[in-house]
Amino acid sequence: MRIKTIKSTLPLLLLLIAFGNVSAQTTLNGRVAIPHSIVAEADGQGVVKAMLSCATSRYAHAVLGDAIEAGCLVVEDDSGAFHLLELPESQVFEDLIPRIADVDGNGINDVVVVRSDASSGAALAIYTLNNNAVEQLAATPPIGTAFRWLAPVGISDFNNDGRLDVAYVQTPHIGGILKVWSITNNGFELIAERRGFSNHGIGSSRVSTAKLVDHNNDGVIDIALPDQRRQKTVWITLSPELAIIDEQPYDLSYFD
Repeated sequence: MRIKTIKSTLPLLLLLIAFGNVSAQTTLNGRVAIPHSIVAEADGQGVVKAMLSCATSRYAHAVLGDAIEAGCLVVEDDSGAFHLLELPESQVFEDLIPRIADVDGNGINDVVVVRSDASSGAALAIYTLNNNAVEQLAATPPIGTAFRWLAPVGISDFNNDGRLDVAYVQTPHIGGILKVWSITNNGFELIAERRGFSNHGIGSSRVSTAKLVDHNNDGVIDIALPDQRRQKTVWITLSPELAIIDEQPYDLSYFD
């Protein structure tokens, strides 16, 4: 995997902060989105639309509010062509909205989704288009146990090194470990982790309660999360290293 260094400018970061633009569209190339899910959209080359489809109940976890997960990922590229990636029977996408971003900096949009395995649990996976097919670009190590999930936080250059990073909370209901991974030539590299956060309520279709914002006005995006007991909102920087820079009483409306 070739990584191109990205000039870390705030407008670019703000474009990538959100989990992708979404529309009211719930079908793509004749396929139907799973419940509570819609089509993600983005400008640029490569993937411009992505949707979780092929509803299945083969992974009985129901962490997102029902027994239905996605068995496939449908994408549309910038030429208008459609592509389908179907997972094996042992896996599902335990997610609701794909996140579209040029994660490796090669000018081609990728898709970031949570993928869960019947024996090893959840991992964060990046898919890209190559030779008119959807293929895996990189994936974090799975948690290691079935029915153990992770809640994505967002995508940005958190440590200001010119490369995009992805953040999630591993097991937000029981362990609450914030993990931040950088995309390198060798795939994902763990650059920071800290315990004590919960960005998802079990059974909720709100995938993540998190916000990316330059809270301390230093030009680098910070992470806002509820603490494990949801009593405080905590702001975290990774520049130059992981540190808590502020805490305030928890207010869900801040994340809306």
